[in-house]
Order: sequence, then C-alpha cells, then structure tokens
Amino acid sequence: MSNVVEFLHIADLHLGNQQYGLKERFNDFGRAFLSAMDYAIEHGVRFVLISGDLFQKANIDPLTLLQAIAGLERLRQAGIQAVAVEGNHDRLRYRDYISWLDFLAEQGYIALLSPEFQEQGIQLQPWNGSQGAYMDIEGIRVYGVPYLGASIQTVLYELPLAIAAQPKEGARFTILMGHFGLEGEMPGAAGGVPQEAIAGLQGCVDYLALGHWHKPFEREGWIYNPGSLEACSMAERSWRGGYYHVRVDLGSNVSHKARLIPHKRRPFHRLVFAVDEFTSKEILYEKLRERLEAEKQALQMGDKSPGEKSPDDKPVVEVSLEGVLAFDRSVLDLDYIDKMINYIISPLLARPKNNTRPTEFAISAEEQLPRAELERQVVCDLIRRDSRFRQQAEFWADLMVELKSMTLVKNSPETIVATLRDRMQRQQAVVVGAGLYGK
Repeated sequence: MSNVVEFLHIADLHLGNQQYGLKERFNDFGRAFLSAMDYAIEHGVRFVLISGDLFQKANIDPLTLLQAIAGLERLRQAGIQAVAVEGNHDRLRYRDYISWLDFLAEQGYIALLSPEFQEQGIQLQPWNGSQGAYMDIEGIRVYGVPYLGASIQTVLYELPLAIAAQPKEGARFTILMGHFGLEGEMPGAAGGVPQEAIAGLQGCVDYLALGHWHKPFEREGWIYNPGSLEACSMAERSWRGGYYHVRVDLGSNVSHKARLIPHKRRPFHRLVFAVDEFTSKEILYEKLRERLEAEKQALQMGDKSPGEKSPDDKPVVEVSLEGVLAFDRSVLDLDYIDKMINYIISPLLARPKNNTRPTEFAISAEEQLPRAELERQVVCDLIRRDSRFRQQAEFWADLMVELKSMTLVKNSPETIVATLRDRMQRQQAVVVGAGLYGK
C-alpha cells in the first residue's frame, strides 16, 4: 500500500453567480467548478476539500443545484470523497431550516463538517454519515469549522485543546478547514483573523485549508488559501485563483507538498482614461477611440485572431473616466462610449464609468479638510478648468488665498497691490525660465 495520499483544496466557487445579470457569467462559474472536478478525477486524488462558498447565495435555483450535483456526482462515481464547510454565502439567515449544503450531505454528495458548540465547550464528533466535526481518510484527519463571523477568533483559541483531546488512531496528518481571512493578506479588508489567533493550531494542524478571501495566498508552509476560480468583481481582476493539488507522504517522515493550479478564467480589464486636457466632448471621444484602438490587442487577451476567438475568451472591460472635465459633465454620453467599446473591443460586457469631477465643484465629506485648505482646493479646481491657467493653477490658488487673508486682516490697498505685483513678477520669471509660455 502506498504511503502517498493526494487531495484537492478548493474554495469560493460561488455557483449560481449570474454576475452583471449575464447568463454567460453564470455558465462561467459552473464551467470552472466542473473543470476543477475533472482535474481531481484525472489526477486520481483521494478527496476534495471545499472550504466554503460553494454557492453564491443560500437560496439557489434548480439550475444551480444541477450544476453542483453534476460535479459532485462525477466525484462520487470516481470514488472521490468531497468534504465541505459552510461559507458565509452558503449560510441560511435562520437555522430553523436545512440549507442546500445540508441537502447535499443528506444525499451523500458531501461530508459537511462542523463542531457542536455547547456550554461545556467545543465538541468534536467523528462524521457519522449525516453530521460530525471530522472524518478520517486513509491516515489523514480532516476537521471542519464553518463561517462564524466575529466568533471565529474565540473558537480558534479553543480548538487546539479540543483537537488534542481527540483519539489519535488513524490520524498521521491533520487538516483544518475554515472559512475566514487572515490579517495582512488584504490590507483594508475587515474581519481578518490575527496571526496570534491561529498560532496555537500549528502544533496540532499540518494543513490549514482556508476559504473566504478571493485572493490566493499561503503562509509558513502550512496555511493555504486558493482564492476564487472566477473574478467576482473588477477589483479581483489581477488575482489568479485556482486550487491546491496536495501530495501527502505518510511515510516515516510525514510531509506534504502543495502546488497551486491557476484556473484559466475570463479576463477582466479596467482602463483608466484621464479627461482633464480635453476641452470638448468631441475631442474626448476621439482620443478615447484612439486609446481603445491602441489597447485592443491587450484587452482581447491572447494570440488568437478575432475570427478564432471563442466567446469564452471575451473579456469584461471597464473604462473609467477620471479627472476634471473642462465642459459640462451632463453632456458626456455613456451610452455612446458603451457602443464605442463594444464596436472596437467586442467584449463580453462593456462597463463605462463616469468618475469625473463635475463642473460644479464637489468634495467628499469624508475628506474632513480644514476650511482654509478646502477653499484653496475649490479655487484651484476652478482655475484648472481654464486651459490658459491650468499649468499654473497652484500658484493662482495660493495667491488668491493670500490676498483674501491680507484683506481680512485689513492690510491697506497699497500693500495688497504691492504684494500682488511682487508675486506676479516672481511667477513670470519662473514661467519664462521653465519655457511654459506659448504652451
């Protein structure tokens, strides 16, 4: 009998996600799941871990259920055990009803793991065919903890003692599945678990199989997060998620090797287009057309000619218009830009975004600027809208704020005029020296 056992670790499949209302995106998530299941079968793994968010939402439709069953039935026919934990997207709001993951477990498609939380502490019972916190598979013990929100930290501190109290027979390598993120992996993301909360697990867990955050990462040779197979938002466009193919050697020196297999996903692109220098919508449209033509090859992703390109290769393209418009914001026609993107790029979906600053100056309340700086920014913004003074906007804004202050403290008109003359003479020398006139 071989001492080597192989398994697949996957998470955040989000079956049923009809992103942007597109049926093709629904199919993308389904194809990604089936592709992963086929990989598991082709490579003869013993089991597949699904670390949460098999589904996009708890209340799924029949087609989504059929997608899940199609992939899981392939595993069952191949004699491959599927082991899962509940993610935040899978979770029912009220626990009075069974979830679709519970249904799949009752039908024998998955082992759905979860501890029992009782007054005397965490209870870890073996999987009995319908419920349990862990199961043993050929010398490997797999524990599972569902998504628990903010409560996960308390559970993680208690788990090492609970695991240590379990009988060790039949367990030479230990896996813990969980659906939570770790601090430091996604700066700015809320809810990440601090490193100290999982430090106690290292002595009793050999492989921490995470899900929840869609960005793939691994730490210290025992913590693994595969990311999502498909991008669930434009912000995830550069995160190439996949699944871990793990090989465990249960010989005299127990060890493992984990290899991330990136999934070929539908490309997502964001093109940022600065509008500040354009004095009319016609000029803006023409320059945007030139930019799209120039970037057409990169946006289409791949070496295939347009005639050979499969619908599966068509990207989702977002064009973000940024900056301050020199003309009325209301005349900018996003429908026209949408048609332009579709004509030039022929994407699966074009998403033009008008993130320009309006002609009427507006500033976010979140900026919390002092009044003097707020006034200076307003003045500077207004000056920039005149192309004759745009390059010197900072100077003119500072000068106007200075003259206002002199007026408020009742400087004489002669002093104010003298200051104005002095500042303008100095600026003229700077401009001439820099060769800015005539531009």
